Amino acid sequence: MSDRQTPEGGTPLVGPDPVYLQDPVLDATVRMVVELAAQVWVERERRITLETVLETRGLLTREQLEAFKPTAAQAAAIKEERNRFIEDVFKELRRIPVRQS
Repeated sequence: MSDRQTPEGGTPLVGPDPVYLQDPVLDATVRMVVELAAQVWVERERRITLETVLETRGLLTREQLEAFKPTAAQAAAIKEERNRFIEDVFKELRRIPVRQS
């Protein structure tokens, strides 16, 4: 692969912020989707592993897991984690330079 230009727009593919498409919004959208897919899979794999270990050791059943209701403190911690997740997913859109009309 040449590190000089993309076939789509002639933009260099090197450096910390490579550009793959001519439209920076589309580029950011692609990065968002890839980031989201990666995070979803990591979380899914970790959850599957955790649930399997807990169930195998007799520490938690699927029914107990489904019936869980968080306390107020736990709900606040979950909300904080969700906000971090949203920030990670949407960070690429915030990096797009604002065009002045």
